[in-house]
Amino acid sequence: MLTSDRAPRPKWLTSDEAPLWDRSTFSPEAWTYTLAREETSEIIEALTVAQNRLTGRDVLTDRAIDRGDFPLGHAGSVLEAISSEVSDGRGFAVLRGLPVDRFDEHQNALLLRGLASYLGPIATQSRDGQLIRHVRATGRALGNATVRGHQTADRLWFHTDGADAAVLLCLSASESGGLSRLASAGTVHNQMLNASPTWTAKLYQPFHFHMAGGNVPGLPPTFISPVFSLHQGRFSTRYVRHTLLETPTVTGVPLHRDAMAAFDLLEEIADENSVDMELRAGDLQLVNNHTVLHSRTAYRDPQPPAEPRHLLRSWVTFPHYRGRRAARVDEYLRFGWLTDDQQQQLATSWTPPTAPDPAPAA
Repeated sequence: MLTSDRAPRPKWLTSDEAPLWDRSTFSPEAWTYTLAREETSEIIEALTVAQNRLTGRDVLTDRAIDRGDFPLGHAGSVLEAISSEVSDGRGFAVLRGLPVDRFDEHQNALLLRGLASYLGPIATQSRDGQLIRHVRATGRALGNATVRGHQTADRLWFHTDGADAAVLLCLSASESGGLSRLASAGTVHNQMLNASPTWTAKLYQPFHFHMAGGNVPGLPPTFISPVFSLHQGRFSTRYVRHTLLETPTVTGVPLHRDAMAAFDLLEEIADENSVDMELRAGDLQLVNNHTVLHSRTAYRDPQPPAEPRHLLRSWVTFPHYRGRRAARVDEYLRFGWLTDDQQQQLATSWTPPTAPDPAPAA
């Protein structure tokens, strides 16, 4: 479902344009920061302050919650360093040792909001402004155009989330499976280019991304953006395979076979190069959505009375990423879900997809 059969000629990415790594580049110690006792105490004290200050306010939708509500000393500096590493370094990190078992669900949601305020401004995850999503199995499965990956226990394809980065706070782990898998989008791009310049070029074309029911009724059900982008010397990716596969149900235009081949190649190379990690209760993971593809293996929850796998997710924006991609929709998406006003503006230039002419085989 490409909007044009013209494609730019992709180039080999350098480390100045994107972080380039594979599964042999780092040890787990490189990406994991374990909290010291003093830092944990700081965080517990900050949560107490936040509970007193924010009584009656909704942590799920109130964007005004900030660092002043969750005062940290050295632990705040640790979070800022993690944010810098994720935005301008390898693109991911894990903070380990948060005492989530001491808190109830509401307190842990407030904990996530407080920690995220040191990582970047909070971004929305839905049209109605939700700032925290529960990542846990609901019994639903992908394939229904309104079901999103965080609601299932299914294996997820490699993908990116909304906004500039995704934050996951693990409250409880699965009985088996549920590994977090991360791959450098720049490395995937370069290896794709070696394997097939034709299919790599396809991903620089604009695609229609299904909005999974999050569009304003009567307005276009998709937004348009390329998977790969190289703009002003910075590489970026936007890729959500199940969303792309579902889009023909609302546009009536099937995906071109070369697009499907490019998706398959991307998945294969990401799988070969991924760093895999098991998130434990008390882990906070931050992942760059421009430079890192992430996925998750299928999982099985433990039998009751043990707690099922449960994570809380937020999205954040990196202020210095302004103009990371070229189009107006891309700038809007850095702050999360498209607002009604933004959808109205984009509708004036929206065009339906057309099936391109068959392209030569790679």
